[in-house]
Amino acid sequence: MIHPKLRLTVPWESIELEAQKQIIRVLAMPELERLAVMPDVHAGYDLCIGGVALLRGVVSPSFVGYDIGCGMCHVNTGATLKELGLDSVDARKKLFSRVQEAVPAGAGKKARVDAGFSFASASGDAALDKKVKPFVSTQFCTLGSGNHFLEIGANAKNEVGVTIHSGSRRAGYEIASWYMRKGRFLPLNAELGRAYLADLNWALGFALANRQAMMRRVLEVMKLHKHQVQKLTSPGVMVNENHNHAVPAGEGLMLHRKGATPAERDQPGVIPANQRDGVWVTRGLGNEEFLNSASHGAGRKLSRGEARDAGTVQKLEKTMHGVVCRTDKGILDEAPWVYKSIEAVLAAQEGVLVEVTDHFKPLIVLKG
Repeated sequence: MIHPKLRLTVPWESIELEAQKQIIRVLAMPELERLAVMPDVHAGYDLCIGGVALLRGVVSPSFVGYDIGCGMCHVNTGATLKELGLDSVDARKKLFSRVQEAVPAGAGKKARVDAGFSFASASGDAALDKKVKPFVSTQFCTLGSGNHFLEIGANAKNEVGVTIHSGSRRAGYEIASWYMRKGRFLPLNAELGRAYLADLNWALGFALANRQAMMRRVLEVMKLHKHQVQKLTSPGVMVNENHNHAVPAGEGLMLHRKGATPAERDQPGVIPANQRDGVWVTRGLGNEEFLNSASHGAGRKLSRGEARDAGTVQKLEKTMHGVVCRTDKGILDEAPWVYKSIEAVLAAQEGVLVEVTDHFKPLIVLKG
């Protein structure tokens, strides 16, 4: 498909029909300045996953999505498997148990640490405050469920890296839901639009702090020294990229990314594949034609319902051989075969949107 406002990283015919329909609907909006579509594109809510939309004069809660600030954090510990005592399967199984204890994962799991956060909506709505506040205190430093994960892997030098994918949890969901009910587009110069941006930024901060807290817990149970933990989780050392946000992009412009990450020139990033193939660390190339963005992962090719019918526990156990992880029936909808080819997704953006700088193969994977 050729359209003056559209930039595609993959052929139009390779995009699933429902995602194509969402792209066409967005292109018809007068508020749209440009739309870039990443190679992990698939159908989402309103704006497709892998969509990057530059809008004029408005901000769209539905273009950001329900999991505000969902993203990835990654650290390379610089220590080898041997140095960390993880060069045996038994040692990894013990670490998996310690990580499970340190970071609650799954729906309804509660925090064991104080968030140090409080919420008061910029909208002034007491009902929204009441909905959000309980989750601030109970879900901080928790992983969640679905496609959120915590992965410990090693690169070609046997250096151990940790990657965490999570967001603002139910607090962000409640904020997103409240504003979505107010409208698809909120004017930037209106009180409601300004309130959404303020609450959005609160959720972005909460999501980052949530990932940082989990990262600290993991590094601590890996028995790194306190000063190492502090250094590795500090800004500029720990890679952090969220993929559900809206950010100012000039006078009257707002850049929305849903399931897409920033890839400004030299910006470090991380692109996960699936729980079998690991994560790729990247450097952004600052391609303005594609709104300085990159994919946030491999992208689903099967829905959760389709995924449960596409394989068995036995197939999952065989696929995940050598990785310490869950292989029960409840995780089939996150099996590696439900995702697109990471090789194809990377090939579509390598040298165009990003440059791959490292790869960590998984040894331990925790999912909710």
